[in-house]
Amino acid sequence: MADLDVDLSALLPADLPDGREAVEEGRELAAGLERSPSLFCEEKGVGSEREWRERARREGFSCTCMNVGLATWDDTREALGLIYEDALSRGVRPPDRFNLIAERRMGLPKDKRAEAPQETGPALWDEEDWWELTHTVPVQPEAADNMIGGPGSVENALDALRVGITHIGVLSQYSWRWPYWSDDVSQTMAVLKGAGALAAFREEGVCFDSYLEDGYPGVFHDYANYVGWAMVERYVSEELIGAAYSCSWGGLTQNPVVKSAVTLALHAANPEGVPAGFVQGDTIGNTADFDANMAVLNTDVLFMKMVDSRYRLGGAPIAVPVTETERIPSWQEVATVQTISRRLEEYVPMVEPVVDWAQIEAMRDRLVQGGRAFFDAAIKGLDAAGIDVRDPAQLLLVLKRLGSTRCEELFGAGEPDPEFPRGRRPVLETDLVRSTMEERERLLAELRGRREEEAIRGMKVLVTSTDVHEFAEFLLASTLAAVGAEVIDFGINRDPEDIVKAVIETDADAVVVTTHNGVARSFGRRLMEDLRGTGSAGAPVFMGGVLNEDVEGSEIPIDVRADLNAAGVETPGTIDGLVEALIDRRRGAVVA
Repeated sequence: MADLDVDLSALLPADLPDGREAVEEGRELAAGLERSPSLFCEEKGVGSEREWRERARREGFSCTCMNVGLATWDDTREALGLIYEDALSRGVRPPDRFNLIAERRMGLPKDKRAEAPQETGPALWDEEDWWELTHTVPVQPEAADNMIGGPGSVENALDALRVGITHIGVLSQYSWRWPYWSDDVSQTMAVLKGAGALAAFREEGVCFDSYLEDGYPGVFHDYANYVGWAMVERYVSEELIGAAYSCSWGGLTQNPVVKSAVTLALHAANPEGVPAGFVQGDTIGNTADFDANMAVLNTDVLFMKMVDSRYRLGGAPIAVPVTETERIPSWQEVATVQTISRRLEEYVPMVEPVVDWAQIEAMRDRLVQGGRAFFDAAIKGLDAAGIDVRDPAQLLLVLKRLGSTRCEELFGAGEPDPEFPRGRRPVLETDLVRSTMEERERLLAELRGRREEEAIRGMKVLVTSTDVHEFAEFLLASTLAAVGAEVIDFGINRDPEDIVKAVIETDADAVVVTTHNGVARSFGRRLMEDLRGTGSAGAPVFMGGVLNEDVEGSEIPIDVRADLNAAGVETPGTIDGLVEALIDRRRGAVVA
């Protein structure tokens, strides 16, 4: 561990409540809670999804998972029924579970949701919506995105438990910021109370799920630190809170050999053997060529199924629809990849025996060793700095405020090496870092070849994101800085008002916003209105990423570039195009 060059105790408020008391309050809230079994658990004759997964592990059959979250709950409910019937009509076993990808408003307290900006995905507004979640089709739901992690964690945990949901997440999202909510102390306490409610039903199979990529590991540079962070979360969940920890991961890894090794390392660091809620399919290997994405889909899913079968993990791979890189998939596209996933199970016994598993196991062992080094460095370092590592509030809050970069710099498993961005040579470099840095170098080589840095040198460009996608924001900021711009890195999860204030304070020459959460049109319009309202409309605004949004009358989000352009937002499409647009702006031209 590096010498601590930061006063960690200064990251905590003096009046921080005791997290153990918050956990106990959550347990008390759950006392006497009446829980109804889901259709799935009734059909399978089990008390929880964990029990079903453990049966799958013993008996050697495969489970599957899917992500579902259309524009509204009504649309999503209908899609669930259609996907289920589609599987039966094709003669394949329907999915075992689905993750509800709810919109971000669900993370807020109930009395704050209606007034918050609408984003892509469904919201559950009343008891009937929650009841239908577990009683529409016999496919077990996880109350996933935006359920636990935000300031509305307690209400969501209790609602989910009442209707028979037994996997509830997402622990890693405690590091997020929700729209118009900046009180991270009350948010942390809400997470602990919600988790305490789950802990009350640990012996009945209820699990606290975490999707690592939604937290700091999603921007870590080293897979060993992924594994170490999971160890920290497991320590918090199981030892400090008393809730069974189910660790999910996988969306930001393309290499199937590496993905297999990390999956096995996470399982090896799981002493209770709690099955992973899911292993997410590859979300970074796809392109705009949907047909070519079939190759990514098939290779990824086949390897995930082979690992699960050979090592009897009881997991549930997610097959990612080939369109997801561009938009929220339709129910037909989700149904199609579910059928492909089931058919690939037939190929597992043909391919699995010829894979060099010894190589993968050796990689697994290195990652476990590195993960333990990260965990030990984090717990010992925090303890030595005066943090009470038996208080989950202190532990979670100080890590959140420390940030992903500093966590990896201070506690990372790799050997110190100044040649690497975070000062350590990774035990195993993450796929996303590798692909991001390769793309950055490609862009720089092309732009420097045209000497673009001379054209925009000193131009002040504010770069930010509407959501949690840090690597997209990093790629923009680092590339623009490397070609001569004076970058104001305004970070992620920003509201329009925040951006306007920063533009005024920094006197920025231009604003660049990346977005992936289905709010492009409404966010862009609000930002332009606020800029004009403050007399700051002279700074051009550029947006990129996933430029779509739900609209009434369409089953899937539509492209909103034309609407953004009409509002005054420029949409260059690529970073190369962005640089050209910035140059044109500086030279006095107006980009169409």
